[in-house]
Amino acid sequence: MSDTTFLQLDRLTRTFKPGEPAVFNLELQVEEQEIVTLLGPSGCGKTTTLRMVAGFETPDSGRILLKGSDITSVAPQRRGFGMVFQHYALFPHLSVGGNIAFGLEGSKTPRPETELRVEKALELVRLPGIEDRSISSLSGGQQQRVALARALAPEPIVLLLDEPLSNLDATLRESTRRELRNLVKEIGITTIYVTHDQEEAFDLSDRIAVMHAGRLEQVGPAEQLYRRPATEFVATFLGRAGQIQGVAESIDSEVVRCVLAAGVTWTALRTPVGGLEVGARTRIFARPEAVRFSSSEEALRGEVVERRFAGSVYVYKVAVQGGELEVQTGGAEGEGGAGGGEARVGDRVGLEPVAAPEGLFAFPDDPGSGE
Repeated sequence: MSDTTFLQLDRLTRTFKPGEPAVFNLELQVEEQEIVTLLGPSGCGKTTTLRMVAGFETPDSGRILLKGSDITSVAPQRRGFGMVFQHYALFPHLSVGGNIAFGLEGSKTPRPETELRVEKALELVRLPGIEDRSISSLSGGQQQRVALARALAPEPIVLLLDEPLSNLDATLRESTRRELRNLVKEIGITTIYVTHDQEEAFDLSDRIAVMHAGRLEQVGPAEQLYRRPATEFVATFLGRAGQIQGVAESIDSEVVRCVLAAGVTWTALRTPVGGLEVGARTRIFARPEAVRFSSSEEALRGEVVERRFAGSVYVYKVAVQGGELEVQTGGAEGEGGAGGGEARVGDRVGLEPVAAPEGLFAFPDDPGSGE
């Protein structure tokens, strides 16, 4: 444990149902002024983790340390943390200013200072001068920013955000999350953000902590997680990945050379999961952009079973011996098809890696691996 770590989650465990921990032995370090996102599907334990950090849940075991001091038993209101909830929890009977001042009044802040902080908080979220407006007169995006202003007004040392953009439409969500990142960086406040939306996590975060079934799977910058997933769950949860079975022919520190079920040999990045041995059954996970159609006689053969247009690209699902792979091609007609033409459902096609081993990941062929 580093004494310089700003916020330390030390082996946190929280169980609501016997034998089924919502969070298990979770360790995470958050540096000062860093934005760390807890990312995972519903029920993975990310909100429970955030609530333990906030003080609304008490861990069964483990500690929470702030600048080296144990705050596990400190009451929420004494931690100096600000929190924005998924549904904002704004009071409709109070004005914008009244909502933002609510938390300050609880701390007995003098009225003149309260007014100054409300004004400053609204300026920070780019909504100056709307103190007297009603909550019902605001758009969804404006309400989100008022909720953020209320969390910022007490000048917290840590900001906790629990899916605060989930109620916004897609277009507004995209613009708001970029504003939010810029704002948080401008203020320089340490932030933990919770979401199930990987695009949101990629856009906002300095680092992402991927959670699954109460456990931390991998922590790192978005690009590292996408390009070098440590587990099968991370490989499939972040982006898309087809998979195919094979046998490990050779292994070194960086790559695994695999003979696929069809007798074709592909090279994939070695992952840190144990159980990879020469001669062992292996699965290769492949990003759609890492595979292309090929007319080479040495290409892996398969049949196109699905074809869909995804805006700027076409995505094909190809059934091959030992699995299914996806291929992503340019959106214009005639680009990227088998042998240079457009592929259709039912076509027999050849596949090869674009730039092996990038985008290809080798895992032991164990159905329980990474679960």
